Amino acid sequence: MILVDSLRRYPSGYWCHMVTDSSLEELHGFASRLGLLRERFQEHARLPHYDLRPEMRQRALALGAKSVGSKELFRRGREAFLRKQKTSEALR
Repeated sequence: MILVDSLRRYPSGYWCHMVTDSSLEELHGFASRLGLLRERFQEHARLPHYDLRPEMRQRALALGAKSVGSKELFRRGREAFLRKQKTSEALR
């Protein structure tokens, strides 16, 4: 499932995070449907995500993303990322 958290104010304006609780393929596919370029993906070691402006967050919600709190977004996104790492290591 695609998850977005609440908008926060940063020096550059309002942003939120978009993550997946399943696979990066799902996240990239959803981002493509939103019209986001792959270069916008932030492959952080702790939580791979896309940053969204307010209007893009609204589009994501309209396409089926689920709004959750920041703590839940981080927990679910991080769990998915760790599952992927374990699977990759097991295949080596």
